[in-house]
Amino acid sequence: MSELSSHIGVISRHRPGLRERKKQQTRTRIIDVALRLCDDQGFDATTVEQIADAADVSPRTVNRYFDSKEAIVIAPIEGWGQALADQLRAQPITGDEMQALLGAFMAVVDQIIDSDTPVPFRWFQQMQRISRDSVAVRALSMESAETKTRAMTEVLAERLRLPQDHMTVRIIAATWHGIVRVGMECEFDDDSEFPDCTTATTAHQLAENVLAAFGEFRRMCCGTATTIPPVNAENLLANATNPTA
Repeated sequence: MSELSSHIGVISRHRPGLRERKKQQTRTRIIDVALRLCDDQGFDATTVEQIADAADVSPRTVNRYFDSKEAIVIAPIEGWGQALADQLRAQPITGDEMQALLGAFMAVVDQIIDSDTPVPFRWFQQMQRISRDSVAVRALSMESAETKTRAMTEVLAERLRLPQDHMTVRIIAATWHGIVRVGMECEFDDDSEFPDCTTATTAHQLAENVLAAFGEFRRMCCGTATTIPPVNAENLLANATNPTA
């Protein structure tokens, strides 16, 4: 077999087939349409039939991909969890898994800033607004966080050489989820200790918010102040992966 044929074979094995790519495109279109409709006209006022019509599929197809409207709205969490897992696997093992998670998070945000992948930032904005107005969506989001980010937990367990259900793995994962949730949802008034931490309207601002929440977490746990430098698209990774900088 020639070297070229060998490379083609490797690419073919890793590239999804046409059928799988079409399924992914359909799923993405359903999510995009559902988030837009639920955000524009309200979660309760939006029906599966409307989502199906706007996505140019049948209601049965929508139900085949998602078992509820709530599940469509929180679908971006799964894509984010997989992307975070991929980046976490590339982080150096230093014994500080919280710092590794921060580095992985910043790497994903950097991708979003550069190319709006793997999950469009607008999806998170829409999901956040919908969750704020819908108790059902908010409840499912909290209940499903661990399941939707299972890929991240698997990598974390591998790095720690522990079972996935080990208390250490669960505590680190739960703590990280809490930090990110605060970063995504923080809204502080003028008297706040973090006057610059407002609801994220850009991926850049999300990074700053999570860094602020992470810094406060470190301060509370270590008992010392942690300085969080300003973040921009160029130094996201540098700030995340080089804590001594």
